[in-house]
Formats: sequence, structure tokens, C-alpha cells
Amino acid sequence: MDSTALLLARIQFGMTAFFHFLYPPLTIGLGLLLVITEGTYVFTKDQEYLRITRFFAKLFAINFVVGVASGIVMEFQFGTNWAQYSSFVGAIFGSPLAIEGLFAFFMESIFVGVMLLGWNRLSAKAHWVSTILVAFGSTLSGVWILVANSWMQTPAGYKIGSNGIPKMTNFWQMVFNPYFPSEFTHVIMGAWEYSAFFMAGVAAWFLIKNNKDTVMRKALKVAVIFGVIVACGQIIVGDIGAREVVKYQPTKLAMMEALWHSQRYAPETLFALPNNATESNGPQIGIPSMLSMLSYLNPAAKVMGLNAAIRYINKKDSKLDHTKLTLAMFPPVWIVFWSFHIMMYFGFYFALVMLIALYLLLKNKLFDSPKMLKLLSFSTFLPLIAIELGWFTTEIGRQPFTVYGLLTTFNSVSKNVSAVDLGLSITMFVLIYITLASFAVYLFKRELKERVEGKDELAGESAKAAN
Repeated sequence: MDSTALLLARIQFGMTAFFHFLYPPLTIGLGLLLVITEGTYVFTKDQEYLRITRFFAKLFAINFVVGVASGIVMEFQFGTNWAQYSSFVGAIFGSPLAIEGLFAFFMESIFVGVMLLGWNRLSAKAHWVSTILVAFGSTLSGVWILVANSWMQTPAGYKIGSNGIPKMTNFWQMVFNPYFPSEFTHVIMGAWEYSAFFMAGVAAWFLIKNNKDTVMRKALKVAVIFGVIVACGQIIVGDIGAREVVKYQPTKLAMMEALWHSQRYAPETLFALPNNATESNGPQIGIPSMLSMLSYLNPAAKVMGLNAAIRYINKKDSKLDHTKLTLAMFPPVWIVFWSFHIMMYFGFYFALVMLIALYLLLKNKLFDSPKMLKLLSFSTFLPLIAIELGWFTTEIGRQPFTVYGLLTTFNSVSKNVSAVDLGLSITMFVLIYITLASFAVYLFKRELKERVEGKDELAGESAKAAN
């Protein structure tokens, strides 16, 4: 495959992964919030928590359907554009992906149907159990996808066979590879954080229109309490995850911090304009010794720069793919640096916003604060941007490897797919994604509009009961 075709194959996979991942985080996070609101209804019999659950369950269903449809496209690429990669990791990935498809996703899909259609057919507790299983299934589905992804970051539980292909030797070492615990926790917490802001933002939007809406007041209260916990916890989890990068992926850490040369008392760079051509940063602002402190809990510790990290990988980790790495094979450092730093700044912003919202809630001023309601509404989708930036950091920062230290991207791509083929399929995918996104936006807007007009399902049932 020529360089143009390789670039198009990378663009196509990046585009499909980006679009697909717009949906699973909300499925995972909102599923848990539905468990909380419906559980509150089951134990308190407060009908307003049932209204919250049923309204957000409809938004959950729209998101779930579009997410499933967008994920199907990704599957085909492994066999078409990335045949060499599929051959290389097939013996490893078969188990987790099969478990994800045959067990987790299967269970999630069945109980999504039960949850959406069982409102008047199951007892309150039985229905709540189905909602719990939806949340459990969506999280379990994420577990196995993250097992596969984290293995690409830190391969473990394998040996190289006589054919040069990794062969699994220990299933549990493969599952609990060094990167999995921190990646799983960080991604799941991100999904919860996004769902908290989603529920808070939607509730705030309704309260801006009518701040006496008691249903949305309770929805906002649940979202803020939940959001404070996960937003503050995510900062701690993110710090732990960064330490794993320090241990196992020195080139990624160097790009995240725009650190070109190994350094003691390394600063935490807050702003920089990295330049691959000069192997240095333009104007930069940093906190002295902070990176050494965060990486090794020692302000004098030596942190490996990108040039040294490349030499280290060439010497230590390139076990199969004997490509000699050079700086020219790595992505522009500014992409990894800024995707990581903007995500990090978003993380502090989310915690601050939720803490202020909690303070106003405790002072009984939250629902009467138009500025705070507008800020929450404005912030609805910002966690989703942070999640996507996190994946940019993870995936672009792993380059030029698909399997870190073992297989380069250049040697992962199919050899017999032309640039014309890829151009045509990218065009087709763009059209499909525009259609799916338009469909989702239309349905979301319709549900919001119907509720503004007082057409939520429970209101209809209450009217029937009254007659």
C-alpha cells in the first residue's frame, strides 16, 4: 500500500472511531443514572422520579440505536483495510471480542427492549432489575472493548509463535494487562461524567424555560450530586492513568508533555508550541519540577524525553516488527500535546462547575440562578469533546505503533486496497454518518419539543387514569 492509501486508511478508521464513540459513553453513563432515578422511584414511590426515568430512557434509546448502527461500519475495516493487523492480533482478540458480542452486547440488547417496552407489563421492581441489567450489559460491553484496546497499549499474556504471530498463553494476564485497570476506570468515569452533564444540561434547559418544573429540578439535583463525585474522582483517576503511561509508553508521555530531551526537575508544561522540525518548543509556560513530581513523586527525578524514548523503544521493545523508528515516523507533537492538555483543562473545569452547582443547590439557589442554569446547559456536550480528545491522545500518542512495541501502523495495513477504493468508501461513510447524525438530532429535538408541550408518556397515562 502506498503512503496516500495508508493515510486514507488511517483517516477512515479515525473518522469511524470518532463518530462511533460519540454514542457509547452516553449509553454507559445514562444507563447508570436511569438505575439511580428508577431505584429512587421504586423505594420512595415518588412519581416524579419515574417521569425522569421514562423521559431520559427515550433519549437513551435514540442514542443506543444510532450507536449500534455506527459501530457496524467499524467492524468491516479490520478485514478490508487492516488485514495484516487482524492476522497479527486475531489469536489474542478473538476471545474478548467474542465475549463482548455474544454475551455483553447480547444481554444489553435484550434488556434494552425489556426496559423500553416493559413499563406497563412488569412490576416496578422487575422493571428496575431490567434497567440494572441494561446498565450492567453496557458497562460489560465496554470492559471487553477496553481489554482489547489496552492490550494494544501494553501487550501481555502472550508469546511469539514460530510463525511470528503472538499466541495467547495466559487469558487473565491478557485481560488484566498493565494498562487495563487505569484505562477502564478513566473511560468509564468519563462516560459517567458525560452522562451527569448531559442530564444536568437537559434539565437546566427545561428550567430556563420554566424553573418551576419540579421533575427537572429533581433531575438536576441527581445529576449535580452524581456529577460532583465523578468529576472530582476523574481528576484522581486521570493522574493514576498518566503514571501508567510514564511506566509503559515513554514516547507517548514525551509527546503529551512536549518534552524533547530527558530532564531532571522536569516542568509540567501548561502552554507550548511544539515544533517537530526544530525538536523544541516555541513560547512555553510551565511549573518547575512538577512533571518529575507527578511522574515519580520526586521533584528531582529524570523524565525521559522523546528522543531518548525513541532510542529506548528501538533498543528494548521492538520485538517483532524490526522497523527502526525515527522522529519522522511520529505524529506532530502538538496534536498529542494539545489534545491531552485541553482534555486535562476540561477535567478541572467540570469539577469546578459541579462544585459551584452543588454549593448553589445546598443554598437553595441553584434553580433560581439563570447564569448557572445557562452554564450547565452550555456545558452539556463538553465532556464528550473531552472524551474524544482523550482518545486522540491515546491513539495518536501510540503511533507509529498499532500494538505498542510490536507492530507498526505501516505494517498493519492491507497491501491490496487502493487509494481510489478508500476514497470511495470514505465518501460513502461520510454520507451514512451525516444521515445517522441527522436522524439522532431530529429525534432528540422531537423528544424535547414534546416534553415542552406536556406530551411525556406518564402525563398521558395520568390523564387516562383520571378519566
